[in-house]
Amino acid sequence: MTQCVLVYLERDPAIAGLSPKNDSPMFNIPFLKNGVVKAAAISCFCFLGLFLFAQEQPEPQQMNVLMIAIDDLKTVGSVYADEDGDFLRHVYPDQQLRSEVAFRMTPNLKRLACKSITFTSAYCASPACNPSRAALMTGIRPHESGMTTNAGAVFFREWEYEGARPLAEATTIPELLKANGWYTASTGKIYHSGSNYAKSDGARSWTQWTNVSGGAGNKVRALYSPESLDWGQEGNDSATYTGLNDYRKADFIAELLENGTATRNGDTFTLPEGQPFFIAAGIFRPHLPFYATKDLIDLFPVEEMTADQNLLNYFIEDGRDLPSEALTLAGVTLDAEGNPIIGSDRFVDILIHGDSIDAETGRFDGWKDMLRHYFASCAIADRAIGRLMEGLKNSAYADNTIVILWSDHNYHLGEKLHETKFTLWDDGARVNFLVHDPRFPENHGARCSKPVGLVDIYPTVAAIAGVEPPSDDRITGFDLNPLLANPHADWSGYALTTFRNVNTHMFRTQRYKLIQYDSNPEQIELYDMVNDPEEYHNLALIPAYSEILESMMTQLNQALGID
Repeated sequence: MTQCVLVYLERDPAIAGLSPKNDSPMFNIPFLKNGVVKAAAISCFCFLGLFLFAQEQPEPQQMNVLMIAIDDLKTVGSVYADEDGDFLRHVYPDQQLRSEVAFRMTPNLKRLACKSITFTSAYCASPACNPSRAALMTGIRPHESGMTTNAGAVFFREWEYEGARPLAEATTIPELLKANGWYTASTGKIYHSGSNYAKSDGARSWTQWTNVSGGAGNKVRALYSPESLDWGQEGNDSATYTGLNDYRKADFIAELLENGTATRNGDTFTLPEGQPFFIAAGIFRPHLPFYATKDLIDLFPVEEMTADQNLLNYFIEDGRDLPSEALTLAGVTLDAEGNPIIGSDRFVDILIHGDSIDAETGRFDGWKDMLRHYFASCAIADRAIGRLMEGLKNSAYADNTIVILWSDHNYHLGEKLHETKFTLWDDGARVNFLVHDPRFPENHGARCSKPVGLVDIYPTVAAIAGVEPPSDDRITGFDLNPLLANPHADWSGYALTTFRNVNTHMFRTQRYKLIQYDSNPEQIELYDMVNDPEEYHNLALIPAYSEILESMMTQLNQALGID
């Protein structure tokens, strides 16, 4: 009878005196702990248990999924600002100022994190838009498909590798759900293209799809923006972020959730009654070009920033123990004596362009100006997140919709003298990954440090939907539902990232991280991510770490299916 009472309590929050929309954790009451009745309280429920025993128990509520995809969002801002090694610690050394700036940047992401599990050791399948998104949406890792770069922005189904099109018939997440009775809808960048019906996988993935467009006004390029990059102001000084394209997309999806129907560009989305939904909202910023409205740019005055010669030297020195292949991904090179010096990269272009404007302070003024516009672009994504979460909160689906938020990769802002993504270090491969799951309110606000990957979203969503994934042995991600139920559960999963070719990988366990280039045992990096989260000290050539290195190599080969 005790078990019967527990089942009823878990499925009906009203029994605990909570309305379905109450924000407080369902089990935050004296006689419950993690859904288990304390022995001293069992007797209180005997009569209730006898009554419930004869009642037909309700089926678990069908969950919906709202997926929020963000392009080029660095693990920076209010969710990460207090982490050891976070980039903002360099730019804003004062803790109080750093916290203020981080919250200006991403207040809504912080609010979502307080109602979610944040996976702090989450990684993309490849640090480039096209392969990352193709792997996430199909569950097929890059070393299996051969798509390890943006590949000229080719549509993933048309990608050719070794004389075949390995993703042509792959079943995407929405395609799988749609075939099993789900309503699937999308706007924005989910696959590599966000504005083309065919390259957004059209009717194959989506019940309904549209491209919501618009902007805040003309764009004015900033003085310090070099030719290889592009940033500035969008709209006149009175324009606000609500006019920006990403916010308009979010507003459309929010309206759909609030009203059950919404129309943009002549396309009307309607949520069907009694049918679960998978809705995907793609947010483009902070992807280049970094154009934002003045109201957001003004949140990040350059006078508050620290970006000087000391910080530049720190990032230069980070290249001292890198293998030659790693240096090809950085803006650092080595001189004839093996000392690290400034090389070539888009970040170096910022320094050179700044020098051309002001020989004394220009390089640092340009660096700060870039940061200002990037942070403002992050704020664009955050305001779009806020509108989406407002729409969900005001909808009839707040209590049975799981929110999955991810960024497709990370972003360098000068670390290792590199700008953009395209590296296997955490500044390129680590991602924002948050899951709001109403089934487990006791875990809201938790942080999970287990190594996970975005490819794990595929089997996780399939399990939530109660459908079998396709019989494709290339789908090798891990179902994250055990971690959603208990973020501290035992975990044997790992993170695997591949870039440039099928022989260059990053492999991450709970503590250590291995990078190997071109299957070359001499082109390797090993980092202790607990004690060295910035990956400043390459341990691969230190004899004391030889056994750990060998173990990591063995685990990498096992993950790749190499005997």
